[in-house]
Amino acid sequence: MKEIKRWSIGLMTALLLLPAVTGAAEKNSGFLESYAGMQTDADRGGAMIYRKPGTTLAKYNRIAIAPVEIWFHPDSRYKGIDPDQLKAITDAMRSAIVDALEPRYPVVDKLGTGVLQVRLAITDVNLQKKKRGLLSFTPIGLAVTAAKDSAGKRISMAGAALEAELHDAVSGERVGALLDRKPKDATEEKLSWGAIENTLKFYAQRFRARLDEAHKR
Repeated sequence: MKEIKRWSIGLMTALLLLPAVTGAAEKNSGFLESYAGMQTDADRGGAMIYRKPGTTLAKYNRIAIAPVEIWFHPDSRYKGIDPDQLKAITDAMRSAIVDALEPRYPVVDKLGTGVLQVRLAITDVNLQKKKRGLLSFTPIGLAVTAAKDSAGKRISMAGAALEAELHDAVSGERVGALLDRKPKDATEEKLSWGAIENTLKFYAQRFRARLDEAHKR
């Protein structure tokens, strides 16, 4: 009887604690096609990757980059951003990949045989409402660097994640995926757009190295 009583108390305690534990877990943004089968990235602590078994990058010699996306966290206080600022950020992300790949692996607009399609996003972004000032009246011809810097001051990267997927351009089959919640060279006290940019450059260069390795075999 005492054993049953102790077991019952233990079960009740576990059930009471379960909601708190479940609620504390990080929720995925939903950008990736699936989060199943992802494993710890040996090169970067805190990052998760997926590689389709039996897939080789040697069959791909051109890359197609889908429009880069920015997903705001559901609890973001503000969800509006100036189109010029948004374009500056997404263009910078695209450029980081293009610079690492070309000219050896051309970035193309058309899908076809030998093309690997890349989907990329910064997710769980929190945005602060901008203060009305000089930049509120800047003409559309605003310099890209100024737009990016202005947006960077309003974006909180705390909790933000870099997510990417690789798809075969012909079959649409997913070849690989990435989820990195810890920007490179960043600390909890100081997260920035620059940290996300450095993280993206790291992955772009590693992607280029793995393409080179696969093509040498």
